[in-house]
Amino acid sequence: MKTFFIVFHSLLSRPRLGARRRNLAKLLDERSIELQPVPLGNDVRPAITRLVLEARAAPVVALDDKHPLPDAAPWLADLTREVLTLEPRYRPQLVYVTRNTTAAGAEQALRHAVVRKYIGRDEKNRWVATTAEAVLDLAEQLKQIAISTAPPPSSTSEVVGESPCFRAAMEELVQVMQSPYGMVSGERGVGKLFLIRAMWREMTGKPRAIVLPCGSFFKDYYVAGARRRIAGGREAVDQLTPYLRESHNGLLVLHNVEQLPTALQEELAARLPSAVAGPKLSLRLSGVDRDGLQEYDVKVIATSTHSPELLHQTGRLIPDLAAKLRKRHVRIPSLLERGPGDLRLLCEDVARRIAERLELNGAPMIDENALALLGGDYWPENLSDLVRVLEQAVRRSRGGVIRPSHLPLDPPAPTEPTTLKEIVARAKRTAIENALQQTGRDVAAAAKLLGCHRGALHRLMGELGIGRKKTGRRKQ
Repeated sequence: MKTFFIVFHSLLSRPRLGARRRNLAKLLDERSIELQPVPLGNDVRPAITRLVLEARAAPVVALDDKHPLPDAAPWLADLTREVLTLEPRYRPQLVYVTRNTTAAGAEQALRHAVVRKYIGRDEKNRWVATTAEAVLDLAEQLKQIAISTAPPPSSTSEVVGESPCFRAAMEELVQVMQSPYGMVSGERGVGKLFLIRAMWREMTGKPRAIVLPCGSFFKDYYVAGARRRIAGGREAVDQLTPYLRESHNGLLVLHNVEQLPTALQEELAARLPSAVAGPKLSLRLSGVDRDGLQEYDVKVIATSTHSPELLHQTGRLIPDLAAKLRKRHVRIPSLLERGPGDLRLLCEDVARRIAERLELNGAPMIDENALALLGGDYWPENLSDLVRVLEQAVRRSRGGVIRPSHLPLDPPAPTEPTTLKEIVARAKRTAIENALQQTGRDVAAAAKLLGCHRGALHRLMGELGIGRKKTGRRKQ
């Protein structure tokens, strides 16, 4: 979760204020909460607009030593007028910090529509720890509200699931979809594109979104910096223009964003502004075509199987783009995380959809024993595997009750090694097994064949769990 920090008026010097802000950020970072400063500048209006657009359902620490009474702060009156148009659960939750607290100020804070905490800034700087505790308390309250107020599944909704982790993810997805840009991650087959499209239809009523498969660009376009102006990277950037034109006033989904060429990653990071204002909650992106410079209002959602932090660490996303996407990121839980309750709902919903597509009479029922088998932990591709299995089951049952005999459940295939340690261990085990087979399980001969000492081979076989041929005692 993010927390926003804005200073409207302070008697502290700039260095001292910066030190207090860094201390607050450190305290919150220990609890996985990011403190994001909001620059004020000469005009208050852009800062208010940013808080309304970006600080929805998030704590905001506002420092104002000039107005100990919240009702006397003109910026707070402007902010209140803006957020009253939002549902209560989407309003910013304000932590009001001021120098000279009063009883009247505390009373005003208790009945205010935006202010949730009223904290006095003391000279011994205890207010920093008090503010951190207030933010943590609000963050926990907001998390519980998100889970409890998430819309339950209905017969008309395309989004199926009622587990707490899934409902919390859907609440975060709503916030990401209401932002100008964001990122959705999750394991393969969890339904990232399906959920984005379904949420887009429910929120806007628009029938479709434009999906750009980021791996469709030629590898020759992976150039960066000034080189892209004279090499293939410029052409790769130009290929983005048709997608911008088609998704004007709509949604553009960058599927598998880590596969986007470096040139396009740089262009995209440069076009994603740090503060976006406007009623459409979209980005204004420009592109050049045969008619000259064109501007497009586009909402951009990126997808990936990995988090933006991991993509940045592995070098698959440039730092600027990863930092921007990390600010608006939601992870979709896997089937295993969602639990048996959601699995049952998904099985029933998927079977119904398949029966409708096959034009069968009525929704097929699923036997309890079949549901128990479907609840196994062997869904490496999550919903993709589940849909494949249920489609075969519906066809075999011909629209009747789905029983265990209709399920094409095969034992899970052995997973490929993913870490360097697993790959090395597998290669060692294969080499040792081959050597033992060639020498008739003779360890000494196998060690000679492998070019190592017999004792070292014995130790390695013990570590890898490879048995050796038993031999009797030599006769004296």
